[in-house]
Amino acid sequence: MYRIQIRQPAFCANIGRENMNRSTAGRSVRLVLAALLLPACAPRLQLGSEILWSAHHETGDLTEWLEGGKGGSVADAPDTSLAVSTDFAHGGVYSVKLTNDAASSLETASLWRQDTYPTDAYYSAWYYLPRTYQTTDDWIVMQLRAPVAGDPTTISLLLDIDLRSLPGGELVLTVFDHRPAYLRSPTPDPAVLVPVGTWFQIEAFYRNAGDDTGRFVLWLDGQVAYDLHRPFGQNPAVYFTACSVGDDLSPTESTLYIDDAAVSLAQVGPTGTF
Repeated sequence: MYRIQIRQPAFCANIGRENMNRSTAGRSVRLVLAALLLPACAPRLQLGSEILWSAHHETGDLTEWLEGGKGGSVADAPDTSLAVSTDFAHGGVYSVKLTNDAASSLETASLWRQDTYPTDAYYSAWYYLPRTYQTTDDWIVMQLRAPVAGDPTTISLLLDIDLRSLPGGELVLTVFDHRPAYLRSPTPDPAVLVPVGTWFQIEAFYRNAGDDTGRFVLWLDGQVAYDLHRPFGQNPAVYFTACSVGDDLSPTESTLYIDDAAVSLAQVGPTGTF
């Protein structure tokens, strides 16, 4: 059993039971531009079974992703590669190094984990960019996917969390919903910038409900970047993917490191350890 310490915002403690107003179209995008909710924190909590799954990579391999036959990895050769590395680590010695040298077609290097997770769950991972890159299209670094209703052998695209370049060269997170009714969510203004040369945490709360109570909240280092209210609930199973999916970056060969991934019942947050 893993142990976890988190400083849990009041927002997180109430996220599963608050009753919020929603637009009749179900397409309301609430972009929280300041961390107004974060200072109101409960005392530091000790949690045990709140962690449903995690991967620290300190075994020096990918067994945590593969355990129970519920996960795997993909690298589209020859343009991408994926390997456990000692170059950088968020905690311990190891992380996973994903490289992508795709120039003209979208190529994938990814780690994935699937299960029938609770309706309310948090999905998180730490990332490290050794340098900045210029994007011409979406650079996907996290995905939530689901089996097609009635066909569990087919996995549908649902939500992508992407890196995109601003005109000044900074990188920001964006969210793309593959369903035609939603597509890209507007980028917050001011945008929440992605740091380079230091580890940063991407964490998502996903309420997998098929009505207007469905919700997706995205944090970057504990700061809310997106708060989306819309139906989800395509399937109780969720495929959580940490990845480097893209093409035509500048420089063309990109490197991204991933460490300390988790699926949990409570928000891990950037100060959490488990």
